Amino acid sequence: MTASVATSSPPVLRVESLSVFYGKAQALYDISFVVRQGEFVSVIGPNGAGKTTLLNALSGLVPYRGRILFEEKPLPPQPHEIVRRGVIHCPEGRSLFPYLSVYDNLILGAYRRRDEGIVRDLEDVYELFPRLRERRRQLAGTLSGGEQQMVAIGRALMARPKLLMLDEPTLGLAPIVRAHISQALEEIRQRYHMTILLAEQNAEFAFRHSDRLYLLETGRIVREGTVAEMREDPYIRQAYLGG
Repeated sequence: MTASVATSSPPVLRVESLSVFYGKAQALYDISFVVRQGEFVSVIGPNGAGKTTLLNALSGLVPYRGRILFEEKPLPPQPHEIVRRGVIHCPEGRSLFPYLSVYDNLILGAYRRRDEGIVRDLEDVYELFPRLRERRRQLAGTLSGGEQQMVAIGRALMARPKLLMLDEPTLGLAPIVRAHISQALEEIRQRYHMTILLAEQNAEFAFRHSDRLYLLETGRIVREGTVAEMREDPYIRQAYLGG
């Protein structure tokens, strides 16, 4: 979906004046942004900027001040209710069950579902990540970092998200593995027309996939715009795109 089409789509996620504190230390300052139906929106910024904190707040994992609306209704603070609404978080570090098989980890993504499409969706995940089919009986903890990331994304897809949130999916991965993840994200967009919110330190990866981007620095959104607009920003080019 192009940014112009997405602009006319209804908001899926609306964040208003979101602030997060860890004790007396403030991590996020009055964050406001919108993600529209079918958009791929990225939040970029350096390590420690607050990207993970932002996604954790949206998932109900940390308390916050402000307002979060999902499909124009307040998002409940309980993580399990947020998942029930269709907001699915693929966290930094993957958070797999290391002593369960790849298959079991993927099926756990569908734990709240009772429909007949689970087997078909599992096949879709195996088509996206053929290596997971080969390793479906292998313990998740014995996989490489890239394979674990594939499992984490596949598990999130098994929940049939209305909004898929990805936290640093390329962190620590070799270039060839990043390329596999990149291709899978493109296929996910084309196949499911999914709304995606990405938090990513790798700016080039984010620019490659996004309709719009927000730059988060020291807990504040300091730039926002379409990919074309952000690429023309001298500060973005110098600080994040290598000039």
